[in-house]
Amino acid sequence: MSRFAVLLDQDQRACPAAGRIEADLAQRARTHPTRRDDAGIRLWQTDGTEVRTSGPLSLVGDLALTDLPELRHALGAGPDTSSADLVLAAWLRWGDNAPHHLNGAFAFALWDRRSRRLTVVRDRFGIRPLAYAMTPHGAVLASELSCVRAGLDAQPEIDPVWVAGFLSGHTPDIGATAWAGIRRLPPGHLMTMELSGNPVLRSWYRLQASAPPEVKDAAAELRAALTHATAQACAAGPTATTLSGGLDSSTLALMSVEEYDRARPALSLRYQDPRMDEGNYIHDVLQAADGRLMPVTLAGETSDDELFDLDALIDCHDQPVFAPGLDRNHRLYHAARELGCTAILDGHGGDEVIGGTVHDIMLLAKGRQWPQALRLAMQHARFTGTPVAEAVATLLAARGRRGFGRLGRGILGFLDSDTMVPGQWSSLVDRDLLRDTRLAERLRDLNAPDPRNRDLPASVTLHAEAMAGPISAVAFDTLGAAARAEGIEARYPFYDHRVAELCAWQPSAARIAHGRPRALLREATRGLLPESIRLRRDKANFIGGFWSALRRDPGGRFAALGADPGPLQGWVNPATLRADVEKLKNSSEPEPQTAFRLWRALCLAAWLDRSATRDMTVPRSSLMFASV
Repeated sequence: MSRFAVLLDQDQRACPAAGRIEADLAQRARTHPTRRDDAGIRLWQTDGTEVRTSGPLSLVGDLALTDLPELRHALGAGPDTSSADLVLAAWLRWGDNAPHHLNGAFAFALWDRRSRRLTVVRDRFGIRPLAYAMTPHGAVLASELSCVRAGLDAQPEIDPVWVAGFLSGHTPDIGATAWAGIRRLPPGHLMTMELSGNPVLRSWYRLQASAPPEVKDAAAELRAALTHATAQACAAGPTATTLSGGLDSSTLALMSVEEYDRARPALSLRYQDPRMDEGNYIHDVLQAADGRLMPVTLAGETSDDELFDLDALIDCHDQPVFAPGLDRNHRLYHAARELGCTAILDGHGGDEVIGGTVHDIMLLAKGRQWPQALRLAMQHARFTGTPVAEAVATLLAARGRRGFGRLGRGILGFLDSDTMVPGQWSSLVDRDLLRDTRLAERLRDLNAPDPRNRDLPASVTLHAEAMAGPISAVAFDTLGAAARAEGIEARYPFYDHRVAELCAWQPSAARIAHGRPRALLREATRGLLPESIRLRRDKANFIGGFWSALRRDPGGRFAALGADPGPLQGWVNPATLRADVEKLKNSSEPEPQTAFRLWRALCLAAWLDRSATRDMTVPRSSLMFASV
């Protein structure tokens, strides 16, 4: 959870940017950073951690490494060797192959004064953040956007491609931010730069290229891998766990106390509305834990003041974020910190990593395994309570663009009025902005087949993209910033790379066995989870409460935007915005897509209204911004 920054300045000037960087770090970390200078470079580290050195190497970073005893043994290091010193030793031993020997989450910058080269590295799934920007004199890199921005001599423009993607709910560029020229290092990548040269970016990890050894019993292997990942996530210090009563958090909560001799705090949100409350499931987990989990109950309801505190949201992230339930994460993180914990287990990623959805059934159908696909579709319908007609229509839709495929999509649209129709995904984006940013073409290019995957099964490729694609990276950036703001580390055992690799390479039929979503995890937790949870058919749905809060419209924000888009002019399609505001006003029934578009519009408007961006217009010149 350490914050860090690097300023690379080939002119070796007395640069005012250094003071701004240091001030930003001190403000966010609430402590003065340590600093190390070399000719042409300055490195900062916060949270009482020194800039570490070993021979010619200097290191700053945010390290949450796991499997430390094994790494110490491989390097011949002592039992108390710190994570930072282990990274330095690994680099001296293995060079830029060192990241392959590191487990856990990490982002770091390493300066080699012999070669005058800086290398920055981000972990496999981008759990720890790392942003950077090139400058006329070098570069500025940091763990947070605000710190990178502080290191620039001029305020960066808004990136219109990013804004168009944000409004559409899609991410056309995994490295982009709302600020033109400020980028995030993609997950599983490293970048090298010299004082006098251009940066070189390359991938060091690809989930699609990381096939695990074949296993005979995938459920047993998953149980072992996830148990190990959970234990490692708890090894660094006092660790709490979230407990919602769902499949993912319940699994981690019970795994976390299997070899634990004290009661681990289990934080749960409870709701007065019985349609949202998960108390019965939480009770079942606590009973199964037999006193090894210490229940901590927090109010689940969100006040309007909390939900609509967009200034705090922007202060935390330095750009708009789509996370309408993030206030609940803040509540959990804050409570864990108040209990004296330094980390909290989070079940985020359970859906993405484990897999097992109707898409797996559709892949079987596309592969002409129709009898098996039909059987699984019917089983899935019975298990989830989905109408049989919808299950059949889903299979038909998998047939392609015409004929039965078109019939299936038509049935789905008839059954669900909120189903996304062609063109609707971009309906909130201003038409000129949509055209000028070439958003549709960018997304098409992003989703084009990767030649490196041509020999892989479609199930592997699609599953890997779901768990390690742009949406996943954005989620980690958002959750991580919220955790750092509360002074705690969020740990994600489902995103241990050994768990992810095992799940990615399972066949579709295994992931959706018996028509059950996340079938692998359900089988792996047999005997661990109470049956009420292991075979649970539903998930809590918070859209009703969110829709009601939007309809209350405290301060009249939506009404005002519907009448006059104000700062959103040139960014959003005013006709869509007005229609959505009217729908919100007149419909008591939740309409998820409408709610999501309105929330994106509101977050963007709040950000544009901030003093840093208030005078900016749509900068068409930055559409062609060249970036690494």
